[in-house]
Amino acid sequence: MKIQLIMIILIFLFIKEIDAQEAVSVSYNYGTLLIHSPSIADLVNGPVHGFTLNYAISNKKGVSWRRLYNFPDYGLSYNYKSYHNPAQLGSSHSVTGFFQMPFLPKGRFFNIGFKGFAGLGIFTKKYDPVFNPQNHAISSALNISAEARIYGKIRFEPLFLEYSFGLNHFSNGLIKAPNLGINVLNNSFSIGYELEEKLEYERIRKQKIKKEENHEFWAYASFGFKEIDSDSKEYTFSSLSINYSKQVSLINKLGIGMDFLNDPSLTPFAYEKYYYLGKPDLNFRYGINLHNEFMFGNTGFLFAYGKYLRKSTYYSSQWYYKAGFKYYYKNVIGLALIRAIPLFRADVVEFGIGYKFSKHKKNLM
Repeated sequence: MKIQLIMIILIFLFIKEIDAQEAVSVSYNYGTLLIHSPSIADLVNGPVHGFTLNYAISNKKGVSWRRLYNFPDYGLSYNYKSYHNPAQLGSSHSVTGFFQMPFLPKGRFFNIGFKGFAGLGIFTKKYDPVFNPQNHAISSALNISAEARIYGKIRFEPLFLEYSFGLNHFSNGLIKAPNLGINVLNNSFSIGYELEEKLEYERIRKQKIKKEENHEFWAYASFGFKEIDSDSKEYTFSSLSINYSKQVSLINKLGIGMDFLNDPSLTPFAYEKYYYLGKPDLNFRYGINLHNEFMFGNTGFLFAYGKYLRKSTYYSSQWYYKAGFKYYYKNVIGLALIRAIPLFRADVVEFGIGYKFSKHKKNLM
């Protein structure tokens, strides 16, 4: 629970800098629970229904980088879902921060864009070896809730209608096992009311990035905690990552990196599942990743997709991805990431600290 609370604090450090348009809205949600593992097939009994209450916060700080994202909105949401399975899954309640970024710069009456949610969620039913043994998806009452959507919005000033479609995910990051997670393919229909006028679009002059500021070498060390199925022991995960990034625009970086990981749960897991007695152990892994980072002032949203180079038939997947936040303080970097394997199976929640080996520069945004 402490780790999940730290994630929420970092999320709100991210959204506190954004200027936005104050509004309220209510949404009806209808979705389908995805069977991403045969172990959760028995949990699917029907469609997922729910509703969301949203409040977009007004903030008059006027941070300049907002113009580069077409004046995004942000705020808080309460979300309720019923999974059509009261005995095994029950329902979920989540409180999240959301970030809504339009794609069209002059979309005063119509716009499309991206909408992301991140926060904490509570399930009314969870795994129990005696009373609920089939629920291998959720083993803790408190979980991380995350959702990514594409939306379309029509404005009638001050009213607006919105439809969005995306994926909702619940997981505890394997802090407690079993934890296959819940994934819902979600449709959302919203009606809202704007409490203040929308900011006018301003044309932005292109700004060149100095060559010496264009390249960035950075590294970080991180740790996390996890469990494996049928084992109450807690394992400590650690990693070292060495990266290069190129700033391709004022708000975007692309790069490549190497990850070195030590996960002491892997050998016991292979023994438990496959009776592995081989040498050496499977705990050490290394891989290469491609990453992308969007910049929001001193905060970056990072996601990466990579492949472990050490082959073994006992690993569930050689592919992995990471998603989370970076916070810059001069050349020091703080990170909070979720490392996972396809499809949408969280492997560990990790926290780290790093350093940027490049000349410190004044923030361009």
